[in-house]
Amino acid sequence: MGDTEAATKPRGRPFDPAVGEAALRATRTLLEERGYAGLRVADVARRAGVGLGALYRRWPDKNTLVLEALRGAVTDLDVPRTDDPMADLLAGLDALAEALAERGKPLLASVLTDSDPQLAEAVREAKLVPLRQGHRDRLRRVVGDVPDLEQRADVGPALIILHLLLHARPPTAQEIRDRIVPLMLGEQAGQPSRSGS
Repeated sequence: MGDTEAATKPRGRPFDPAVGEAALRATRTLLEERGYAGLRVADVARRAGVGLGALYRRWPDKNTLVLEALRGAVTDLDVPRTDDPMADLLAGLDALAEALAERGKPLLASVLTDSDPQLAEAVREAKLVPLRQGHRDRLRRVVGDVPDLEQRADVGPALIILHLLLHARPPTAQEIRDRIVPLMLGEQAGQPSRSGS
């Protein structure tokens, strides 16, 4: 009885939720900086100021830690809603381009290569699906409930990612306004160029 109880009881102090969140934040940051292959659990521990043993008690391996970090991420690029739907749409597209320029390439690479299907699925679930939802909602405020809303909403992020792949950089804010937004707006294509100039 004593041996069984000792084996099932966790050792040490209970895991502090604040420490756990620090580890998840550090994991997300390191993923964006280095990608999955370059991420080491020891570096997460150091960045979060947490003992390595404490991390392994909570997450038995790197994959488990990464999946939880991604699924717990705040995902909608945090674009505050204003009274100007067009400005909000442009802000969301600009935020996506900026995120890809600064820190999103390793996560995007994990989806494109699909070298780890679980990681790719976690990135889709935690980052891409909510991003798409937020972007579609911002576009709906500009064009209304048009029949092809889904397709129009996909055009913006798709062209930003394609531009990144072709030119090794995302489009500038002006390129987004002049070349991408008109394709999303259909008949209202002249509007963004005037407001963006």
